[in-house]
Amino acid sequence: MADPADGAVQPRAVTIRAVLQAVAVSVLGVLPAFLTGALAVQIRADLDVGLGMFGFAAATLFGVSGLLARPGGRLVQRLGARKGTALAAVLSILSLTAVGLAQSPVWLMAGLAIGGLGNAVAQPSANLGISEFVTEQRLGVAFGIKQSSIPAATLLGGLAVPGIALVFGWRWAVAAAVALAIALLIWSQVTGRDARGTARPPEGGPGDKGLPRGGLVVLTLGGFLGSAAATSTGVFLVDSAVSSGVSPGTAGFLFAACSVLGLVSRVGFGWLADRHADRSRYLFIANLLAGGAVGYGLLATGSIPLLVVGSLMAYGMGWAWTGLFHFAVIKDNRAAAASVTGFVQTGLSLGAASGPLVFGIVAQTASYTAAWTTAAVLSLLAAVTIRISRRMVRKSRGLPVAGLRWRTPTEGADLQAPT
Repeated sequence: MADPADGAVQPRAVTIRAVLQAVAVSVLGVLPAFLTGALAVQIRADLDVGLGMFGFAAATLFGVSGLLARPGGRLVQRLGARKGTALAAVLSILSLTAVGLAQSPVWLMAGLAIGGLGNAVAQPSANLGISEFVTEQRLGVAFGIKQSSIPAATLLGGLAVPGIALVFGWRWAVAAAVALAIALLIWSQVTGRDARGTARPPEGGPGDKGLPRGGLVVLTLGGFLGSAAATSTGVFLVDSAVSSGVSPGTAGFLFAACSVLGLVSRVGFGWLADRHADRSRYLFIANLLAGGAVGYGLLATGSIPLLVVGSLMAYGMGWAWTGLFHFAVIKDNRAAAASVTGFVQTGLSLGAASGPLVFGIVAQTASYTAAWTTAAVLSLLAAVTIRISRRMVRKSRGLPVAGLRWRTPTEGADLQAPT
């Protein structure tokens, strides 16, 4: 494969290894939060945690991550992807260990706060590695695979419920995650490498169009709203299903099935983005967010059949846009992939923090119906905001912002920036 920096042939094995390392570090970054969410029923019963407090605890990781995302991105830009991966993995191990030993809600939040530090460097490390080693023609599917780390983390959490937590206890499920994190740390450091000094993309490379600051800020706001809606699904789906009459074991399997769908969707949508490079990535994102809003609305009904359908739509659409989101931003900023990741990750992480917090408070004071309805509204607002940011980007590049339609490769001008 061609290296993004200088056009040299990049061995396929190196590219595959870079993508797998990105997936591994991304899983480690979010695993403490979503494993805790999957084990919500057992943890709440053991530590006597209410829904509101549990939502606050789950929000801790993403809140810390959002506050430190920009400095974390700048740090990784200096350290390189491999050292950033090692730092993220060590922090994830410390976080999971603290969660597994928690004896109170405060201890639980402290462990998740450490996980927030890890996630603040995990996402820039993953994106920098992909930007260094993956060609332009495969960038979409690479980010789809990388962002499959989130449903992969929820899949691990879902399987941990019937496989470990209901048999041995939730602390043993967390211990298994610690062992997995250690194994991934060793593997990533043994097989990983940095492009620095050999294949590092030049600053301001010819493919870097950049994004206007205003458009980037509005795009970050859209990521905040969409993430606030989607992350609550990973934290509260199991507990919500149980409250609707689904058994804990079945709810865990539903959680796992939705995670598989989310994983496949992200990779598939990335593949489509590569295959249709002339089409707008932002419109694709906005449409997925709108479809997710329908899923959250079905979850709000409380009906078990509709709950199942809504769960699949929430994961397969409402939470399947993040790979395209990273792809859209980094495609035009490859020379500063870690830094720009830190910028947009601020919105994504703060949304992931505030979403479960608000969701938990609404669910506890009102009902799960009201909470899922709130998620639907947030997802619709995110779809509108993404469309607004697209108009801002197009206007800054002198492209038409009204009356647009899909263009074929022979129609030319719009292909310069298929936003």
